[in-house]
Order: sequence, then C-alpha cells, then structure tokens
Amino acid sequence: MAKTLLLSGLACAALTLGGAALAADAPEACNSYKAAVTGGPLPPSESDTVVIRWLANANFEFGYKGKVYLFDAYFDRTPRSHALGFKAAEVSKAEAIFVSHAHFDHISDIGPVARQTGAPVIGAPITVETAKKLGAPEKQLIVAKGGETMKFGDATVEIALAEHSTIQAGLIDIYASLYEIDSPSFSAQEKTLLGYVRSLGTFDPKIITEGTLAYGLIFPSGFKAVLIGSSGPITPGVRALAEKLGPVDVAIVAYQVHAVADTQIGYTWPFIELFKPKLFLPAHHDAAPPAWVDLGLEPLFDKIRADMPNTAFLAPLYRSPICVSSAGADKGKVVSFKY
Repeated sequence: MAKTLLLSGLACAALTLGGAALAADAPEACNSYKAAVTGGPLPPSESDTVVIRWLANANFEFGYKGKVYLFDAYFDRTPRSHALGFKAAEVSKAEAIFVSHAHFDHISDIGPVARQTGAPVIGAPITVETAKKLGAPEKQLIVAKGGETMKFGDATVEIALAEHSTIQAGLIDIYASLYEIDSPSFSAQEKTLLGYVRSLGTFDPKIITEGTLAYGLIFPSGFKAVLIGSSGPITPGVRALAEKLGPVDVAIVAYQVHAVADTQIGYTWPFIELFKPKLFLPAHHDAAPPAWVDLGLEPLFDKIRADMPNTAFLAPLYRSPICVSSAGADKGKVVSFKY
C-alpha cells in the first residue's frame, strides 16, 4: 500500500481540496480512523459530506447522513495479510451490505457480519447461496441478477451483471514460488488457517459470468459512485449502468493480480475511461500471501494524470477517511483526506 497522495490538476500540498469553508465543515468522522461499521463516527444528517474508507482488499464503506453502506465482507483474512486494525466480530453497523461475488476474499465474513448488523445482504444468486451456507440469516438475503434498482436508507442502488477477471495458467504458481523464495515458508498453523479462510467462499466457475455484480450508489443530492470488485471484460450490463449513471463522482475499480503494471492497467483502465469519475480509488491491490503480491499504483496514476487530467486519484491506507462533498458546485471534490 504505497503512501501516495496524487491529485491531478490540483495542488498536491493541500489535503483540503474543496477550500477552507469545506474543510471547516468536515464532520468528526473525517478525523477518525475508526471504521463506521465498527461504531466509528458518521457524518450527521445535516452534513453533505460522504466519508469513504477502504477496509482492505475490495471492502469499502460509505458513511452518509448517519448511515453506513458496506461493500464486501472479508475482514479476518489469510495469514500474513497486512493488519486491518479490526476483526469481523467488531463489525456491528450497516444499512446494507453489497457483495461483489462469492470468492472468499469478498464474502468470507458475511455470516457474522450479517447477524451482527441485521443488514440486508445483496448479491448474485450464487453469492446469496454461499452467504446462506456461511450463516447469513435467510430473511436478510436479497438476490440480484443485474438491472435492478433498489433503495436502502438514503441510497438508491443500481445493479449490473459484471464479469470476473481471469488469469493465465501458471500465474498463481509463480506467485507462490516467489513467496517461497523471498519470504519464510508458511508454518503448519499458517497453512491450516489459509485453508480455512479459503474455504469460506466458493470457486464455482459460474462466478465468472453469472456471479459478479457492479453497484452504482446514488444519494439524493445527485452524488454518484460506482464500485466494481473485479475487472473482467466490460459487459453489456456494465455499459448500460454507465449510460444510466453518466459520469460519476467516485469510481472504485479492482486493480488486481497482474504484477506487470501495463498488463493490469489494460484490465482496469477501460472502467475508468467508461465511468469518467471525478475521483478514482483503487481496490483489491494489496497482497494476499501466497497468492497475490502488493501492486504498484504509480503507473496507473501516471496514466490517469496524462490521459484524464480532470480525474483526481488517491491511494488510501486502511481505515483512512476520504471525505468528499456530495452536493453543490463542489460535488465530487475531496474535502479532506487523513492518512
């Protein structure tokens, strides 16, 4: 996770990007590292600030007007993953939980998280089936196949059928060899934990074309965000979602798997170009030993700066609050960002 703050077309020295007035109005949540889903502060109902936090992998939370919306539920992670700062048992609050797909690194903690929050869980049919097996209460499960419009609290959510990315044969073995050469071997206890966490999901191939969803999040002010947890080929559903939303304020797109930057940019870039966000946030780029390595974000950011100079970008750390204006002339601009 590179400690990088790069904001194209703006003064990089300034962490308050919407002006002094916006910074002065930033709610308490903009100064807290405590995730809202674990009881941290939320922007009050009178605030027009959206507080976004990356919670590792492809987990994100959006805090808005006293409510928090959670995307994915993978917190008690595989051994040697970077420390997130909290466990699944601490997640107690969510207005709704949106799951990208049913691979373990997106869904493994959905059982306890659903029970603890009481929140509805939205996912593709195979996602809902997996969530039920993992202990999510059946009454909280909502199936989506793409094309639906749903409302939760203050949020309207547009859902599209996406496609999961695929990788060439042998790449996972190469990463495993890299870890074996460049780090100590996993202990027997670590191997047991690794196997257990990986079992909390499914590797059913249906996930690729039938089980991955993209979500468009819309607030009453007109603020729009899109979240895409795997960067496979752009589907007709995702293209229709882009046409429905128009240019978005925030795009969160997976930047995953391929250690060669130019290769991975080729997967992630089409989504950025399609949704034309004011702010881009990467997802899924942190290490998952011994499967994936940490990916360098600078080549992607350099391309955004060169080819889409009106798009800002940030590389957040876990739990760092990214506060964005949701209304008025400054809609989509960063109010503050706390490392």
